[in-house]
Amino acid sequence: MSLRTRLILSYILIIVLCLSIVAAALFILLQDYRDRLAMTRLTDMSVPVYVQVRATAQGRLPLDQVWANLQEHAQETGTHVLLLDGQGNIIRQASPEGSSWEPSSTLSLEKPPPGRPRPYRGTYVDPGGESFLLVAHPLTGLFKPRSSAAPETLVLAMPRGQALALWAEFAKPFLWAGLIALGVSIVIAILLARSVYVPIRRVTNAAEEIAQGQYEQDVPVAGPKEVRGLASRFNEMARQVKHSQQTLRDFVADASHELRTPLTSIKGFAQAIVDGTAKDKHAQLKAASVIEDESKRMMRLVDDLLELSKLESGQVSMVKEPVDIKELLQQCREIFIMRAEEKGLQFTADIEPIAPVIGDIDRLEQVFSNLLDNALKHTPAGGKISIVARQPSANLVEITVADTGPGIPPDQLSRVFERFYRADASAAKTGTGLGLAIARQIARGNGGDIAVNSLAGVGTEFLVRLPVSPDTPPP
Repeated sequence: MSLRTRLILSYILIIVLCLSIVAAALFILLQDYRDRLAMTRLTDMSVPVYVQVRATAQGRLPLDQVWANLQEHAQETGTHVLLLDGQGNIIRQASPEGSSWEPSSTLSLEKPPPGRPRPYRGTYVDPGGESFLLVAHPLTGLFKPRSSAAPETLVLAMPRGQALALWAEFAKPFLWAGLIALGVSIVIAILLARSVYVPIRRVTNAAEEIAQGQYEQDVPVAGPKEVRGLASRFNEMARQVKHSQQTLRDFVADASHELRTPLTSIKGFAQAIVDGTAKDKHAQLKAASVIEDESKRMMRLVDDLLELSKLESGQVSMVKEPVDIKELLQQCREIFIMRAEEKGLQFTADIEPIAPVIGDIDRLEQVFSNLLDNALKHTPAGGKISIVARQPSANLVEITVADTGPGIPPDQLSRVFERFYRADASAAKTGTGLGLAIARQIARGNGGDIAVNSLAGVGTEFLVRLPVSPDTPPP
């Protein structure tokens, strides 16, 4: 059963259940009103009967003629008309046709209160268990002298079952109102269900498209809050899947391109050794040396590719611990200062007292070593390399590694952190083009990031931002 069907059926079931509960509550709560309604109707019907019987009592109409009228009245209204004497004995009876009630010869009814005779209402249960609603009109002077202390009584009785029929007629507007409410509620339930299952169906269809390789999916963010959240997260996931697939394709293409050159060299020089082109020992040693260099280059390239892939996929877990960034930067300076002096470069460090950062010390050392190595490679003799460390806010540290090299052209600046990118093509033999991509992934894995600024002919500046350890007290 589909989600759409389940939602609609669930809503309809809830609606029907609620309406049934309301109907049952109304039926119970309005029972007294039902009896009062039936009693009022019975009282209204008794008035013309009482008038005719009074006319007989006063000698204006013969009793037989009146009773014939009452018999017809009983047939039309379904009520029983009884005439009792002062002791409760039934003198005359008019019953509707087909009635199965056979009253006993004597009815024990509640006596009217003393004073002026008035009609009184009540219920009566015969020995057979059948219940009646009744209206009794006390009469005087019909069969006895007017001074009689026990007046005659006119009784109109209606079975409770007939009162239920009156209730059905009374409840008909409620029934129509309930049916209308049910219809409107079902329409609303369908619309509500649609607001849920339509966005979910869009997400399902988009997921099927992604499973078939169609990654350009963006479902509308609509529906209830939870469904909108699902659509939003799905779109984010779809973008990540698309990015991952694009990254994978780029990875394969870039790796193939980068490996083609060393493999070509290895194949060429190996073929020279095999087919005898490199005849003397010097030529063979040169070919073997090129093969060794290119093999090492391939190994570095593969190692860097594997490391970058692990960093991007989150397979490398970073150690989260306080790191004395000042001590780490001084250590990196000690490692590279001899190379800088050999190349004739000025290497300065301006490191303020700063709070410890939270991160992986070995990986952070890799970041700064990579940046300093690049600065040394691209800065000509007589140039300058600098490290500057600042704490601009209580929760952030900024480290700048700058050089006075040739700089990076503005049109290439956005590609600096792409894999295999080299601003200087001459560095192809000395690097893999993955160092900055790895450095950025490490910085982000430690909660920070790297940015770059450069001016052609002036130099390049890399800015590393890292979060301060949460245990560090504010300055």
